[in-house]
Amino acid sequence: MSITRIAEAAKVSYATAWRIINNQPCSSEQAVAAVRQAMGQLGYDANAAKRKGRGRRPKMADGIRTHNIALLHLRHGTSISTAILDRVQRMLGERNLNLIFSHVEKPTDQLPQAVRSGNVDGILGYGQFPAEAIAACPRITQVPAVWMMSRTDDQLDTWGDRIKPDHYAIGQLAAKHLLSRGHRKLGYLNPDISSAVYQQRFASFAGQVQMTAPDVSVSVFSSKGAREDGREDVDVEAARLAEQFLATPKRDRPSGIFIPVDRITLRMYRLLEKAGIDVGDDSLDVVSCDNARDLLTLMHPRPPSIDINTQTIARLAVERLFWRMKNGLSSPSVTVTVSPTLNGDSAADESLRQREHQPVGLAATLPRTIHRDITASANGNGDGDGHVNADGDGTAHVR
Repeated sequence: MSITRIAEAAKVSYATAWRIINNQPCSSEQAVAAVRQAMGQLGYDANAAKRKGRGRRPKMADGIRTHNIALLHLRHGTSISTAILDRVQRMLGERNLNLIFSHVEKPTDQLPQAVRSGNVDGILGYGQFPAEAIAACPRITQVPAVWMMSRTDDQLDTWGDRIKPDHYAIGQLAAKHLLSRGHRKLGYLNPDISSAVYQQRFASFAGQVQMTAPDVSVSVFSSKGAREDGREDVDVEAARLAEQFLATPKRDRPSGIFIPVDRITLRMYRLLEKAGIDVGDDSLDVVSCDNARDLLTLMHPRPPSIDINTQTIARLAVERLFWRMKNGLSSPSVTVTVSPTLNGDSAADESLRQREHQPVGLAATLPRTIHRDITASANGNGDGDGHVNADGDGTAHVR
């Protein structure tokens, strides 16, 4: 008799059933009653199950011992993509594996008991694992792990593999799209110059312009980022960018702009419309990124938005975790980048690319740029003028 069957009969999550069966605190008396009733109906004896399970269960050939996989949401102030969550749940279900989902966004957030006790076969992480949690539980680095999406800094992961978007290709796609529409003055709106992700997208955007149209100028409007209770304040970031854009004389304004994230694009639409600028007409062309359909439906006209292919990222992450569980931790960690698409066009001939070296020469090939910033000098990898360093690891590599 498995805890999964008890959870299904009681109509509660696996984690809730596990806590109640193991006499852990549970805030819902209704859930406790439902689990106890299901245990009685199904003849589940917790003590007998514990006696039977004493001693560490041996791993099967595919690395499965507990049938538990943890999915940790590690990004403070953001929500996990439903596309990623749905794909992970479906793939784990196909192998009869239990999903333990938890938010670990701040140093004060505690890891799930199953993770701390080693009662999981693998870890999927959305974001980057906090160093404080490793210090508190060093043995966690012996659990196979795969991280999804990008780190917010340019550091390497302590352990585990990573599947992330190809930010180099994202910048290329945006530049090609705007240049193909005949724009001679382009702009890049950077909501947070301390973000390695936005730096990488700008470096490749500017590099592509220089390579294909060196006489085209690129204006950079930037903010040092804004936080409210530790969360990104996108309204403040967008307001700063809009103020800079509107302060630019009309004759000098770019006619085509790349905004590297849809949540900023939505707010820029509203601010520019209030200022009497019609986005999407002959005066201003916008390309965005993330292909967040729930946000794009709120923008009229709907801008083209680069799809980072989150479902592919999730699928590859789960497949990689299965491989790592089976083959162990002795082989080198890998970082895999997934190519983006825009209107069905890919930035590469393949939808998945693995490269061992980062393209060189980006910093030396940036086009003529005009940097604008209304914020003071910022910490991180950028400076107060909105300049960025093309030293991120936006391409796939093996280490």
